[in-house]
Amino acid sequence: MRIKFVLYILLAGLILSSQAASAQSFSLDQIQNVKVSQLSDTQIKEAWKKMQDLGIPEQDAYKLMEQRGMDPIEVNLFKQRVNLLGLNKGANKVSATAKKEDIDFRRDTVVVVEKPAAKAPDKVDPGTPLTIYGSEFFNQTTIKFDPDFNVATPKGYVLGPGDELIILLTGLNESTVRSRISPEGNLQIPYAGIVYVNGFTIEQATSLIRNKMARIYPALSSGQSQLTVNLGNTRSIKVTLVGEVKTPGSYTISSLSTLFNALYLSGGPAPNGTLRNIEIIRNNKIYRTVDFYTFLQQGVLEGNIRLQDQDVINFPVYRKRVSISGEVKRPAIYELKAEERLSDLIRYAGGFTDIAYQSIAKVDQVTELERAVKDVPSGMFDDFLPRNGDQVTIGPIQNRYANRVMLEGAVNRPGPYELSAGLSLSSLLKKADGLKPEAYMERAYIKRTLPNLDKELISFNPADVLNGRTDIPLLREDSIVVQNRAEFMTDQYVTIGGNVRNPGPVIYRKGMKLADLIAIAGGLNEQAAGHHVEVSRIIKNNTDSVANQLVETFNVDITKGGPDIELQPLDYINIPRLVNFRPLGNIAVTGEVIFPGEYAVQKRDETALDFIQRAGGLSPYGSLESAQIYRNNIRVDLDLTRAGTDPVIQKSMMLLPGDSIFIPRVISFVQVSGAVNNPQYISYQGRRFKYYINSAGGALEDARIKGAYVQYPNGLNKPVRNFLFFRNYPSVKPGSTITVPKKNPDNRFRLGFAEISGITSAITALVGLIAILNSK
Repeated sequence: MRIKFVLYILLAGLILSSQAASAQSFSLDQIQNVKVSQLSDTQIKEAWKKMQDLGIPEQDAYKLMEQRGMDPIEVNLFKQRVNLLGLNKGANKVSATAKKEDIDFRRDTVVVVEKPAAKAPDKVDPGTPLTIYGSEFFNQTTIKFDPDFNVATPKGYVLGPGDELIILLTGLNESTVRSRISPEGNLQIPYAGIVYVNGFTIEQATSLIRNKMARIYPALSSGQSQLTVNLGNTRSIKVTLVGEVKTPGSYTISSLSTLFNALYLSGGPAPNGTLRNIEIIRNNKIYRTVDFYTFLQQGVLEGNIRLQDQDVINFPVYRKRVSISGEVKRPAIYELKAEERLSDLIRYAGGFTDIAYQSIAKVDQVTELERAVKDVPSGMFDDFLPRNGDQVTIGPIQNRYANRVMLEGAVNRPGPYELSAGLSLSSLLKKADGLKPEAYMERAYIKRTLPNLDKELISFNPADVLNGRTDIPLLREDSIVVQNRAEFMTDQYVTIGGNVRNPGPVIYRKGMKLADLIAIAGGLNEQAAGHHVEVSRIIKNNTDSVANQLVETFNVDITKGGPDIELQPLDYINIPRLVNFRPLGNIAVTGEVIFPGEYAVQKRDETALDFIQRAGGLSPYGSLESAQIYRNNIRVDLDLTRAGTDPVIQKSMMLLPGDSIFIPRVISFVQVSGAVNNPQYISYQGRRFKYYINSAGGALEDARIKGAYVQYPNGLNKPVRNFLFFRNYPSVKPGSTITVPKKNPDNRFRLGFAEISGITSAITALVGLIAILNSK
């Protein structure tokens, strides 16, 4: 209800003071007929003030106006008027003390009141890589050609019905009149009467108004009062765009709009429309022909005349288009006039690029029967007249040098050099400040391409050239290469492995010894056998017969000041490990022992019983039978009660560093869990499996007895075994846990043909066996 009330208030504010401004009056039922262009600035301000006093957001009010049937274009116009007056920025507050401030001299900024829907664009040949010059200008969304409403009133502006005039009388007499021209072309001036101004310019209308008001204000004739007539809100006019235009139709625009405003609103010409001969038709005659290239090329708004009501803008079909591509700055398809030459086309394209070959232009023409190619020299550019459909191509210059030689490799200043007259190899090397110390002095070469394109290689001795003993004259595009000595050498390695801190290959250097290599490798580690260093060396056999022995191996003792032998490339040095060296390791003994803890491994054959003995033996509550051994967190199946003299059992009881022993406490109960009626701990009675199941209340209906198992205190598990209809239950020991699982509803008892056949065969064989035994 509040929104509806606000709408009533807003619409009431729009019609305030309508009698003084000769504006329209309307009701809520006629909101769709509201024309914002006919409302005065005072009405807009009062409506805005009502909306602000009630706290309605601006956007919500606009949406509500559309929902009540107001034309969206009119809503947009109202929004523009609010923006123009600066009401949504807290500016332009009207003062009630000065009457002059009631007059707003700004004009309506409405550009488009009504715009036809765009039609589908004409199809362009997809094989054409170039675009039509100027078409992209009309596709820009960031460029706007809005009329300039901030300029002074144009003296040549022709008045018409709907225009608003502001008449200011200053001097001896002070008066301000704001009046709109009626549909009959009359302007009503208080006390002066009616003045007919339709079709007159502002300057002419000023003279008519002065003569009319001079009868009431005699000071106008004596010069003691001055009269000024300005244009207030402008009227809307209709123009029509026809021909090859993207969006033809009638447009309602401001009377201050110009030709370029209409062109941009229409989206510009269609693919076949002209930009060079745009016609403005006024009173059924061609009033002006405009060339849009003047603006595109120079930015000059020549021909941008102000439109009048009922003007027609016609886009004829283009007459001549020529494409230009290649080395020009703006490759595109250009529209040429009948008298324009090839030089004009190149000028439209922005001229040549930096690498363009400007002596000849290639022109591909379409003749009556076939295509033809013409080579137009630069001297004919001003005289050659392109035809419609010509394709002009400007090629690049050749990618080669007329006077260049290249110097590469181990020289102090490599790079391209000018091939001056008489330039030789020795003088070029002097220009490059000679060779680098690492240059290969035995041989260098020149790569040369002969005029017949044959490739030639000329070798030379750099030392002879520098000493003046020989010299070679250079030719165009010669490439001189001086190699680096490192290119002829490969790094050789020696390798050290075994018990050093950083084993691996090491670059061989002349004079390297065994002690040097060990030092480079970070020295020996704590388990290295320095008295037994093995050196392997490749045997250099230059004979042509196949040898059996390829490597020579010898041992060196470096612990007692042994010989520090000199190494050779590709030697392999191995530092073995001490025979009796073993890293210190511990065995953790926990549980029911006297002294639990970690104990170091003393001997290679130390067993679990030895460690238990070192831990003080079992406590009175320890169970050796249930002892658990772990290696890498995995249980080891080892029964410590089977200790004896059997060597196999003795070896199995040997532990490794990192192993652990856990002695559990003696437990005199048996735990029954799972699918039984009463899971509990039952005192161990030396009974069988079924006794403990029954003691727990028996199995449930969904219990799966054949899947039950016993977990012994030492961690081992033993399941119930099944054979045909017979079932073998595991034994139960103190501290055991009996687990009875439930049946899986998805694994119901199902017998296939193969299972039934197997059971039948087994029963038949069993019956036959019984019959044979009874017969005896």
